[in-house]
Amino acid sequence: MTTCCTVVIGHVDHGKTALVRALTGADTDQLAEEKARGLSIVPGFAHRTYASGTLDFIDAPGHADFVQAMIRAATGARAALLVISATEGIAEQTREHLSIAALLAITTGVIAVTKSDLLDSADQAPCLDALRSQLAETGFASSPMVLCSAQSGDGIDQLHAALETLIQTAPQTGPQHSFLPIDRAFSMSGLGTIVTGTLQGAAISIDDAMQLHPSGKATSVRGLQSRGTLRQRIEPGERIAANLRGVAVTEIASGAVLCSPTHFAPSRCVDITLTLLPGVTVKHMQNLRAHIGTTSEVATLRLFGGGKANSEQGVLAQLRFGKPVAAFAGQRAILRQLSPAKTLGGVTVLDPLAKPTVAGDKDRQRVLNGALQGDLDQIALALCEANDGVADRDDIARLSRLTEGDLGKKLKQDFQELSPTLIAPRSRIALTETALLAGLKAHHDAHPLRSAAPASALNLPATAAELIAFVKADLNKRGVIRLADNAAALVDHDPLANLDANGHDRLIQIESAYQQAGLQPITPESIIQDQLDRDIFDLLTDLDRLVPLRNVALGQTLIFHTDALTEAAEILRQGFPTDDPFTTSQARTTLSTSRRIIVPVLEYFDAQGWTGRNGNTRHFDR
Repeated sequence: MTTCCTVVIGHVDHGKTALVRALTGADTDQLAEEKARGLSIVPGFAHRTYASGTLDFIDAPGHADFVQAMIRAATGARAALLVISATEGIAEQTREHLSIAALLAITTGVIAVTKSDLLDSADQAPCLDALRSQLAETGFASSPMVLCSAQSGDGIDQLHAALETLIQTAPQTGPQHSFLPIDRAFSMSGLGTIVTGTLQGAAISIDDAMQLHPSGKATSVRGLQSRGTLRQRIEPGERIAANLRGVAVTEIASGAVLCSPTHFAPSRCVDITLTLLPGVTVKHMQNLRAHIGTTSEVATLRLFGGGKANSEQGVLAQLRFGKPVAAFAGQRAILRQLSPAKTLGGVTVLDPLAKPTVAGDKDRQRVLNGALQGDLDQIALALCEANDGVADRDDIARLSRLTEGDLGKKLKQDFQELSPTLIAPRSRIALTETALLAGLKAHHDAHPLRSAAPASALNLPATAAELIAFVKADLNKRGVIRLADNAAALVDHDPLANLDANGHDRLIQIESAYQQAGLQPITPESIIQDQLDRDIFDLLTDLDRLVPLRNVALGQTLIFHTDALTEAAEILRQGFPTDDPFTTSQARTTLSTSRRIIVPVLEYFDAQGWTGRNGNTRHFDR
């Protein structure tokens, strides 16, 4: 059945509670203090079922002292019943409630002009005309207006008819997943902890895994109730009471949120777009009170660009909280002055998981402008520009308010998936490829006898390591470059071809010296005469014809020819056939060498997979 949560708003003593009683038969003033004072202090709840669905009424307090309670009542509401006394007209709190409703994007509703029994019949039409004129600049300018009386019953039937239309016309908003700002938490004997609120986003069912924020505590749904009836499943937009497992009521902080696990997280930093009321000016670094959901926390307003902001819309800003709050992209919130308390304006959350940044961060402003315009490709491109060419898919989905599945369908082909989590613009990939190839050529030109360029030579400024790795792997796969560990080279680069006759002679001399030395290492200093020799030595090492081995205990690096190491392994294999264990001392004796040499040589055999080690012995693998 279709449902619509409707907040009842208006000035104190204009008859909201009496009207709800006339519409539903329920008295929403339950506190003894409310009955004694004759006014609502906390939100009250009632409902009415029509042929086309059900309306959940939240009776919001109308007194100026309880604006915070009114904001909590409006959280998650899709429509409003605006109550105006026919004898008093639009009063101060009526105006503030209208402003708050507009800032929360509640513009669908019905206007009930109450206490019609106190108005002469001749004055009724002029009264409605005057009210219509005063509401012309509000979101309720064209809303149905019904003259009625909770006492006499006049107009109540017409009001029912107007209210029923809200069930079908009120917009459904919210995140992609279940999100419940908790307005009450209590414990009942035999049941345990129960929380209530207006459900947003997606449905909740019994046994669903859930999470409480800002604590992050995991829980699950033991039972569900709505409008006094036990339910297996409750849809978004409905009032809900959820019985939770494994959590004490003392663990639920004021303003906490119950939500789908993994899809939300609390943050001390929230990026927003700001809308201020007429005549209001705020300044960079101003402290104010932010009402997000049922949370009411002091925050510091940081304006992008600094300075001041007035009633213009679309001002980008950041809220910094003293403790984490949970929110979702697209959520509306209210900002109020600390003292004296008054409503300043509202915000739309652009990024609930923002990172602290400076007021002049142009990259971040481009990202947020994309989010403000709802431009998926602009968001993705701006995030890539801000993060050295790559963007996280989770960040894009959150800022664009899309599920991961929808993101893949809607993101243009201008972007390439680098990994399951990262994307990059194809144009940036092409630029990176060009820069890498140019860098390799430059390295080969500068070091013609080096077989490859080290990774450090291919670090590109302002380019993410993941993007560089992707491009290198792609070029290697296409046969444009060759990779060896972190080094890379153009496939047509042949350092041996760059040697002249003298260079070839020196290469043969140096390599022969190491081949003849066997396991008697030659120090590079004893054989290298000039820079050409140094380059040839490095080339032989790059080609794995010379192998440097480290004796960690002695802090020495020993150089051997690969043929000498292969020959030594074959001698040991003949002396100790497969699965015949041998010790380090036995290997040293067999090869007629010293412990200084045998230790790093055996460790090299282990690394090559030729031998396996078991305690103090080794054996040759099959």
